[in-house]
Amino acid sequence: MRDYLFPPLFLPLFVFLILVPFLAILFVFGASSAISEVLGLSVGEGVTILFLIVVGSFINIPLIEKEGRLIERRYSFFGFIYSVKRKTKITVAVNLGGCVIPVLISLKILFSINTDAFALAFLLTSLITFISAKPIPGVGIAVPMLIPPLASALFSYLSVVLLSAPLHDVPRIAFTAGVLGALFGADILHLKDLDRIGAGVVSIGGAGTFDGIFLTGIFSVFIAQWFI
Repeated sequence: MRDYLFPPLFLPLFVFLILVPFLAILFVFGASSAISEVLGLSVGEGVTILFLIVVGSFINIPLIEKEGRLIERRYSFFGFIYSVKRKTKITVAVNLGGCVIPVLISLKILFSINTDAFALAFLLTSLITFISAKPIPGVGIAVPMLIPPLASALFSYLSVVLLSAPLHDVPRIAFTAGVLGALFGADILHLKDLDRIGAGVVSIGGAGTFDGIFLTGIFSVFIAQWFI
């Protein structure tokens, strides 16, 4: 049997045809379960919301447009060198699936959790996210993937313990503090750094620029469940 298995070919096929779909299914189920838990819905309703988030991730809503950096290009023509200067433009947009829907979910959760515990977790998560976020030209605001959800889950648990809030609130506080903390710490507080990013569309919550808001909330719930 060993003679019929060729690792250089079999391993990529295994990864792309079996492992990747399996991990995708696990993530969809886990994300749907997390949404269901924080909102008190059925898993089926959680799948529906997740589907709306995925579809909404293709929609960016423009908010403002501003001038970016001054770019100077030099050209040579028959020994003559001349330069052309032009201002780039930056469009700030908000992603429907990656930002708007998660924020609406978070605002709904706020009415059913301890607001003092949330406020403390939110402020600390925003601070850690702001410190770890770095503007990258041509890309956006980059944040190490696990720092915001780890901070959100840890600070949510500590806030609940310090303020004697219900322990079962930890996942919901973690989701809300993770989503709003990532939005505030990585995006809003770094709007002043747009000129360092360059030109193009900067989408808050959209992949490739200010992404990670929704995923921060989901991973915050995953991690927070370890504390209860």
